[in-house]
Amino acid sequence: MSYFKDAGECEEILGGFFKTVFEKYSKGDALAVEIIDALKERGLVIKFVWSEPDVTVTLSSREDKFGVFINDDSIEPVATFTLTADNAHKFWHGKIKLVKALATKQIVAKGPIPKILKLLPIIEPLYDEYPKYLEGIGRGDLVL
Repeated sequence: MSYFKDAGECEEILGGFFKTVFEKYSKGDALAVEIIDALKERGLVIKFVWSEPDVTVTLSSREDKFGVFINDDSIEPVATFTLTADNAHKFWHGKIKLVKALATKQIVAKGPIPKILKLLPIIEPLYDEYPKYLEGIGRGDLVL
């Protein structure tokens, strides 16, 4: 059974999580600032392509297109990660390790992977934030 009943729910939950991080950045939240600034320093635009259900989320640190873009193909990504929405949900809980997932093709990546792997220590605090976010939106049933 999938964690998300349809694409709309996936957009709302996973997409909403990233929107929340970007909103916190604009309010000066220390963790969000550290993460987004790291993306900016590296000029990264990261696209997540999720299946089952099908949703894309692009995180852009470009000044001209800054933010979270859902199902928007107008922004050229620097790196793309393709995986199921369920695996994305598990990943943001810290239940799937990126290096192993790449090796086993649970996650398929295109782009400057060494550059992305250097971000792992910076994004790891989000593994604690995602369950808190789920609780905060009344979806504690999805916490793993």
